[in-house]
Amino acid sequence: MGKQIFVSILVPIYNVDKVIGKCLSTLFCQTYDNLEYVFVNDCTPDRSMEVLKEKLTQYAVPKDKVKIISHKNNLGIAATRNDCLNYAKGDYVLFVDSDDWLELTMVEELVNSTQNGKIDIVACDYFLEKKNGQRIICQENYGSGCCENMRKAVNYEIFTILWKLLIRRSLFSNISFTPDINIGEDYIVSIKLYYYAQTFYHLHEPLYHYSQINDVRYSNLKIQNIEDHIKAVQEIEFFLKNVHIYDDDIIRRLNLRKFNIKKYFLDINFLNYERWKTTFPESDRMWREIPYSRKEKVKFWLAENHLFFLLKLITC
Repeated sequence: MGKQIFVSILVPIYNVDKVIGKCLSTLFCQTYDNLEYVFVNDCTPDRSMEVLKEKLTQYAVPKDKVKIISHKNNLGIAATRNDCLNYAKGDYVLFVDSDDWLELTMVEELVNSTQNGKIDIVACDYFLEKKNGQRIICQENYGSGCCENMRKAVNYEIFTILWKLLIRRSLFSNISFTPDINIGEDYIVSIKLYYYAQTFYHLHEPLYHYSQINDVRYSNLKIQNIEDHIKAVQEIEFFLKNVHIYDDDIIRRLNLRKFNIKKYFLDINFLNYERWKTTFPESDRMWREIPYSRKEKVKFWLAENHLFFLLKLITC
C-alpha cells in the first residue's frame, strides 16, 4: 500500500469551541499523512476558529495541507458540507463532525482497506460516547454489497451517517447535499452513494468516536427535525422512482420509514392529529410490523382509524 491515495478530511465548524480541541488533536496526529484538511466556518458565534488556529500552530500543520472557508451567514450543515466537497481535492473524502474524534490510525486503516483504491466505499464501526461517560461499541449490520446497503439504509437498518465512511470523491459528481434539509441530509446522500458505488468493504473495527456530549450539535433541533425528515424521505422516494428501483421491497421499507417519522405527531411534545392524518397516510398500518407495546399498538390503531377523541381520552 503506497501513500499515493490522497485523502480530504472535511470538517464543518459551528458552536463547538468547548469540544473541537479534542477533535483537532486526533486529526492532526493521524498516522497517515497524505491528506488535507478542509474546514468550513458556518459563521460560528463562539471561539471555535480561534481554537482551530491555536491547534494548527501547536501541531505545526503545514499551510498547504489546510483550507479554511468562512461563510458570511449561517447556512446550515447541508450547504456547509457542499462547500467542504467543493474545496476537496482528495481521491477519497472523510467527513468528520467537529465535536467527535478519531482513533489515530483511522485514516490509515481505512485507506489500507481500499485495496489500493479499488473499493469505492470503506466503512468502519464506531464508539458511542455518552454524557455519563459510558462508551459503547457500535457494530453495523452491513450487507455484502452496495445494493443491499442501499436497501438497508432506506429504513435505517444501517446508520445512515457519513462520518464512518471513506468515500471515493468522484461519486459526488452525481450527488450533493440538498441545501434546505439539515436533518436527514446524511440519509439522502448515503442512499445515493450506495446506488452509484460499485464496491464496498466493511472494516470490522471501531475507529470513530461519536459524541453525544455536546448540547449544541447541529442535530439538536425541535419540530424542524420532523419536517426535514419528511422532506428527506420524499426526496429519496422520488430518486428511487427515477432510477427505477421501486419494487415491493423498497415500498415496504419506505413505508416503515414514513411511519417512524409520522408517529412523532402522536407524541405529547409534537401532538398534531391533523398532521398525523395528512402525513404519509399510506404508512398508517405499518405499526403492525414493529414490536411496539400493547399500549402503543392501541394508540396507533385508534390513530389509524382517526378515533382521535378516544385517543385524547386515554392519553390525558
